[in-house]
Amino acid sequence: MNRKNALISTPIAIMAVVALLFQSGCAGPAASKTVKGATMGGAVGAVGGLIAGEDAGGIATAGVAGAAIGTVIGAVAQGRENKRQDTLAQQRAYNQAIAMQKRAQEKEKAQLHEELEIAEGFRITEEELDEMTSRAETAEEQLAILQKRRDDAIERKRQLDELEEREKEALAEATRLEKELAELEGGTTTAYKKTTEEPSAPQL
Repeated sequence: MNRKNALISTPIAIMAVVALLFQSGCAGPAASKTVKGATMGGAVGAVGGLIAGEDAGGIATAGVAGAAIGTVIGAVAQGRENKRQDTLAQQRAYNQAIAMQKRAQEKEKAQLHEELEIAEGFRITEEELDEMTSRAETAEEQLAILQKRRDDAIERKRQLDELEEREKEALAEATRLEKELAELEGGTTTAYKKTTEEPSAPQL
């Protein structure tokens, strides 16, 4: 009789397990870990009861026990997740507060700098502006003179280097040509002397 009841209750238990697993899968990421733990625990307990050959009541009891254990495990995991999320939220809030404070300080500093410039501008007279204009133009003229002196010196050095190179090349070519001409001139003179010598008188 128990065997018959177990066989009859097996499809029901399988359907219950499938339903629990489907519910766990459809819960999605938004579901709490406590709910997921209870669902998975119930499913595991039901599967364990089914494998052990329990009847419908035993399978249900095993499912309830598994759900209770899963609920505890899920609650602990959910508590850790909540704590982690709270820590991240506090860190984000702290970073935002620091950024806002930094922006406020920079804005205040820029505003203070602008106010100081305005106040200093009111104290500047036209005579001071004219004097500074003259001084600036004089400094620029002096700079232009110095730059021209520098450029002229660089140009003189470049010209000297070019002339020295021209001299070096000319001297080298003159030395080569002088040697060549000397060799040619020496050879021609010798040949001329040999052809213009008078024949010696025959000896008796």
